[in-house]
Amino acid sequence: MFRRLLWLEAVAFLLVIVVLWLDELLDLPHLLFNATPTPLRLSECVFESSLTLVLAIGVLSITAAAFRRITYLESLVVMCSWCRRVREGREWLTMEEFLERQHAARTTHGICERCAAGIVTPPR
Repeated sequence: MFRRLLWLEAVAFLLVIVVLWLDELLDLPHLLFNATPTPLRLSECVFESSLTLVLAIGVLSITAAAFRRITYLESLVVMCSWCRRVREGREWLTMEEFLERQHAARTTHGICERCAAGIVTPPR
């Protein structure tokens, strides 16, 4: 989804550059609105296209960074440090319920070697 949005932004900026060149080469205001004809100035179009390209690179970089941050934040799981329940929206679920809802994973229980040896006290 994020890549599609970045591509859409890139295509939109390319479309702006195409319109800039069409305007310079075809004199669109003269053709569309009967405005006073303007002379061809390729250096102006190159300058405007360059500025648009620099702006596009900046916007796409910021958007990509924001998408990476969103992906990271969405990957975090909020867990109660006391009872180890997991927050999903406004609801607190047991770890088993959370795993079943989010990952379609069913759980079973066992005792690890450290707990069986009495090294770790079980959570309350």
